[in-house]
Amino acid sequence: GISTANMRLLASLTTLGLISISAVFASLAHYTEYKSFPEALSECAEYFEVSNCTLNRIIEDHYPRNELVQRLVYCSLINLGAWNIEKHSERSHVLQGFFKPAAGDSCYQNRTQNCLKDISHTCKDHAERAYEAFQCYYRQYGNLVDDAQYVPLELNELYTLVSTGFAIQNLPRCVLVEYSKGNILDEPNFPRTLLTGSVRGGYYSRQRGINIENMYVQFGVPELVTAETRQCCDAALKEVCDGSDAVKLHRIFKNCLKDLIPTLKLVEVVAGMIVNKC
Repeated sequence: GISTANMRLLASLTTLGLISISAVFASLAHYTEYKSFPEALSECAEYFEVSNCTLNRIIEDHYPRNELVQRLVYCSLINLGAWNIEKHSERSHVLQGFFKPAAGDSCYQNRTQNCLKDISHTCKDHAERAYEAFQCYYRQYGNLVDDAQYVPLELNELYTLVSTGFAIQNLPRCVLVEYSKGNILDEPNFPRTLLTGSVRGGYYSRQRGINIENMYVQFGVPELVTAETRQCCDAALKEVCDGSDAVKLHRIFKNCLKDLIPTLKLVEVVAGMIVNKC
């Protein structure tokens, strides 16, 4: 048997373990990534074998126009999810998060948009186009900040997020068949599956509730960050205030978000891929 001393030691270690677990629980990474522009730039410098000395000089010279800098900036925007690889264009709603407008400046958005329009109709190399978009924000929007921001998932990563949620919840084939037909919203397993994907993706936290800001960075839908959507979410929560997190999130999604973000379509598509593969 286990001695009394060992029992006490085991109890102490268990308690310490629980304390450690609770301390980090609120900041679990799951499937999410937060990254700053300097971090992304430094990673890209490694890919292109650029020395720290050269990189520091580039930063001090305010990212001068040359082929190396264009490559580094292009790489950094891809690294941060601020460049749409399929459409070969900037994701403005992501890129703006890395810049802070000067206090009292009410014209920064118009200046930036005018700058972007000036370059959008010219046929350019993708790296050059990305560099010029970055310069529009760098010169017109505000100061480049060092804070880490939420990095949106690419489409293939969203597919992985959804399929992993199916696997974690151990959904039977018959449920996936229903999902592939679009019968999702009121299917009994969907609230728990939705919670799994939302927590893993950084869109919901059991400690802080729904994260509309991350959803906006992911999907770029302006209606997400309106007062009306926030009020709708608050009202939905009051309807199920004693419910589980899965019930709360499902009610918020059903009442306020299902027509704003493509979650149901993603679930339908991924379920179809799995069903048709079998």
